[in-house]
Amino acid sequence: MPNEVRTTPTGVAHRISHDNLHIKCASFNQDQANTVMGLMQKFHSACRKIFIDVRDVQPKESVAANFKASLQKSTIAPSQIFFKGQSGFDLAINGNRILLQTAKQKKQDLPLKEAKHTCCGKCKHCHRHGDLG
Repeated sequence: MPNEVRTTPTGVAHRISHDNLHIKCASFNQDQANTVMGLMQKFHSACRKIFIDVRDVQPKESVAANFKASLQKSTIAPSQIFFKGQSGFDLAINGNRILLQTAKQKKQDLPLKEAKHTCCGKCKHCHRHGDLG
C-alpha cells in the first residue's frame, strides 16, 4: 500500500509514504471533513506525520468550526498534523503546523535543475547557450 494513491467516494485522495499519511482534498465540505477525520483516526498511530493538502479549497466557516471541534476532541497529537496551504489557517488548532509555498517555490516553468542552473556558455549538453545575450 505504500505510495499507492487511494481516492474515497467523497473525493479525498490519500497515500502513505515514508511512514507519513498524505491527504489531498479537492473540496472541503462536511463529507470531505468527515472523511479526513476518519482517515486520520485510522492511520495516526501507524504514521509519524499527517499532511493535509488544502491548497485548492476554501472551507465554509461552519465546516471549519466543526472540523476544529473534532480535532480538539480527537486523540491525535496536534503536532502530528501539517496543513498545506492558506486554508490551513481556517482548519488548524493550537499545535498544528501550516506549510505555505513562497512565490519562488511556485515557479514551475523550468525543471528544478534548470531553474538553479546559470549557464556560463561552456556547458557540454546545455540547451541554454543562446540565452547568454
